[in-house]
Amino acid sequence: MHTVMHRSQGGVPVPGLGFMVKRIAARQWLAGGSSAKVFKGMATLAVGNGLARIVGLAAIPILTRIYSPEHFGVLSVFTALLLILTPLMTLRYELAVPLPRRDSTAMALMVLSASLIAVMALVLGTLLWLAGPTVLSLVSAQALIPYSWMLVIALISAGVYEVLLIWAVRRRAYPAIARTQLQQSAVGSIAKIALGVMGMKPLGLLAGQVLGAGAGTMSLLRLFGADVRQYWRHVTRRRAWFMLRHYSSFPTYRLPSQLLQIFSSQAPLLLTAALYDAQTTGQLGLAMMTLALPMNLLGHSTSKAYYAEIASIGRKRPADIRNVTHAVIKRLLLLAIAPTLILLVFGEALFALAFGAQWAQAGELASVMAIYLLFQFMHAPASHLLSVFEGQRLLLMLNVQRTVLTLGCFAVAHLLSLSITAVLVLYALVLSAHYLFSLLVTLRVIPR
Repeated sequence: MHTVMHRSQGGVPVPGLGFMVKRIAARQWLAGGSSAKVFKGMATLAVGNGLARIVGLAAIPILTRIYSPEHFGVLSVFTALLLILTPLMTLRYELAVPLPRRDSTAMALMVLSASLIAVMALVLGTLLWLAGPTVLSLVSAQALIPYSWMLVIALISAGVYEVLLIWAVRRRAYPAIARTQLQQSAVGSIAKIALGVMGMKPLGLLAGQVLGAGAGTMSLLRLFGADVRQYWRHVTRRRAWFMLRHYSSFPTYRLPSQLLQIFSSQAPLLLTAALYDAQTTGQLGLAMMTLALPMNLLGHSTSKAYYAEIASIGRKRPADIRNVTHAVIKRLLLLAIAPTLILLVFGEALFALAFGAQWAQAGELASVMAIYLLFQFMHAPASHLLSVFEGQRLLLMLNVQRTVLTLGCFAVAHLLSLSITAVLVLYALVLSAHYLFSLLVTLRVIPR
């Protein structure tokens, strides 16, 4: 693989990022073999993601004073639908990009994924045009009906970004990934604030979400344009067809698995919108957004670096993969302790202080849900491990289990007329047990 030069949008090398990464990666607990590469990559991603989250966090107190909880409720449903539908754009073929040994073979998967995005955009756009109002009404998101067209644009942008992102993971271009995350956060936050001040509510929140994703996409397109030109000539219909069949387990098992995983993660918002009111949905949306920060900052960063490393190691060296996996899980557990304790003890007070008194309930909800953070962190690498060892069927079964458990929690809430706080306590405990069980089962796929 060749070395990629990383520069800012103005062409000037980004100062400070390398120094910050070296300071983090130099710590003793990051040392040691392949796991050191994982944590060095994690450190790079964590720095960029951390800066992006700082921008996002700085914008939240402003946004919560411009937009109402009802507006955030609309954004929460929009984001949930976007997350649920995005995997359909590529049928999850892009997740196989890090696996082939040859870059030309991986590029065939890239072209296949891009072609699927074009086809699925047309299909989903037609479906939303025909049935969008009915579906949105079912989840109490009638306010989103005038903006359903934005969902199609967001899906195209998100799909293209995911394809380019996984190529960056294959290249281990972690500084580039980190920079796009910062660009997305900055562009999205500025757009939301500017449009909100102009009185475009809730359109500003939705447009900011779309513009942020687009900013990251354009950056990666410029960076990897040379790769596309170099390997495009090796892509033939025969090779693309071979990729379609060879990695058929990804749409067969990984796609429904991913859809179930995303649905189950967004189900609390969608079901809250259906069972409670828009005010409560907005409060929960902010709580879940805040809970996602530690996971997005460290858990997902580690997962990307971990996947790149174990895909490079290959399944013929299971002992090395086992050592890396155990090291990653231990470090993730240590990283999760601080945010979990802070949210458990100070959640309500911190939310009221940071976002205003009207958001105190969001702090209470975040506090009760923080229980599952520890287990979520440890579980973060599991799906990538199953990708390498072709455990797509097992992943599907585990996500079916999670979906059933999540729906069961809210079914109990509906039958017993539980408060939103009570149902979220139940949900957090059940989800913690699921994460622990899934992790133990997943580790068994590594051959001994």
